[in-house]
Amino acid sequence: MVIVALTRLGLYKPPPEDDGYNPNSYILLLDGTCPSLVTVPIEVATAAVKLKVPILLYRDYLLLRRGNDEWMKGCSICLEPMELEEEVRELITCNHVFHRGCLDTWVNYGHVTCPLCRSMLLPPKLSSFRCSLNPADPPIHF
Repeated sequence: MVIVALTRLGLYKPPPEDDGYNPNSYILLLDGTCPSLVTVPIEVATAAVKLKVPILLYRDYLLLRRGNDEWMKGCSICLEPMELEEEVRELITCNHVFHRGCLDTWVNYGHVTCPLCRSMLLPPKLSSFRCSLNPADPPIHF
């Protein structure tokens, strides 16, 4: 009922219809360029996360966090300690850090939130998505 109301108000654009539609293969995001919910294929969202979340060596992360007593000593996904030469990803939205492979695996399973605090891994403004309230327009592309 809520989806129908949002659609009629022009605040929700339903996913593209095709024979292979699976509602679990899309996520709803609020686009920063217009006040509507946008259906984005999960593959596009996870690819965006991998492109936008920076990769650095753990020793470089420690140098950047010098003087901050709250730095992470281990990966909260695999629970293993981080070695100085390992690649890590520091999340933009919450500053949590994980082994690169651990976070990539997390994202490959379709998760687009931080494993610790559940903040979105994608930046709040999705300027790379084109927004239109006209249902006749072609699907949104990343």
